[in-house]
Amino acid sequence: MHDFANKTVYITGAASGMGLLTAKRLAGLGAHIVCFERSPNDAALAEIQAACLTPTQQVRRYQLDVANRDQVLAVIAQAAVQAGSPDLLVHMAGIGGVAEFVDMPFEQFDQMLQINLYGTRHVCEAVLPLMLQRGHGHLLLVGSMGGIVPVYGYTAYGTSKFAVVGFAQSLRYELKPRGIQVQCFCPGEVATPALAAEREATHPATRALKLIGGTLTTDQAIDGLLAGLQRGEFFITPGWKTRLVHWAVRLTPPALWQLITDGIVSRALRQSRNNPA
Repeated sequence: MHDFANKTVYITGAASGMGLLTAKRLAGLGAHIVCFERSPNDAALAEIQAACLTPTQQVRRYQLDVANRDQVLAVIAQAAVQAGSPDLLVHMAGIGGVAEFVDMPFEQFDQMLQINLYGTRHVCEAVLPLMLQRGHGHLLLVGSMGGIVPVYGYTAYGTSKFAVVGFAQSLRYELKPRGIQVQCFCPGEVATPALAAEREATHPATRALKLIGGTLTTDQAIDGLLAGLQRGEFFITPGWKTRLVHWAVRLTPPALWQLITDGIVSRALRQSRNNPA
């Protein structure tokens, strides 16, 4: 997609972080923005409206919990009537979290899957009939480098994002012959408000592995997202370090990659035991 002017863009998770910045940037390119937020934010809505290129652009907002399938189907059907069918879906809604599997309650693991994986599935179920009816459309699903590269302490998050990446790859084959483009946005660590809270509980071994890919600002991440949308590439991996890690994982034999990362984890664990907080 090269021209966003007068396109209708549905964005989940648009109340904060990367979802909000994506909405603002696309509004600034002339798109009509339809926001779906679990916790609606008036300040965020005002920022998106202020970013619009022209006074004729629509900006609408709907309350939505992506894990609730019935609500997703009903609310998106309502949005389609009121705001029009989407030309582009940017599915940003998701949650993070870091904890070793043995320390994670079932409920936390289940919530991660319900929001990150099943939320993606529900939203796609709701928008695809609208796109297929028109014979064209564009899905941008949000995976993560944590859905490509295994990370210590990301057993639940990694499970959800590996599944989203696989879902997007499979869906691409099914939808391309029907005129629907699918892309998967896989950033590394991004300095969002949620990251600051997560870092307080991040294990030293997790931090050591994540250092390989570095940290992007939200502006850098969304610059990469928009550039990837325009290039039409399936995997959108913003930042040169992120791309380098992605290619390293793809080209390095698994046994060698595990040897390298096992060494990083072992060193971090030793340092943690020798220098307890």
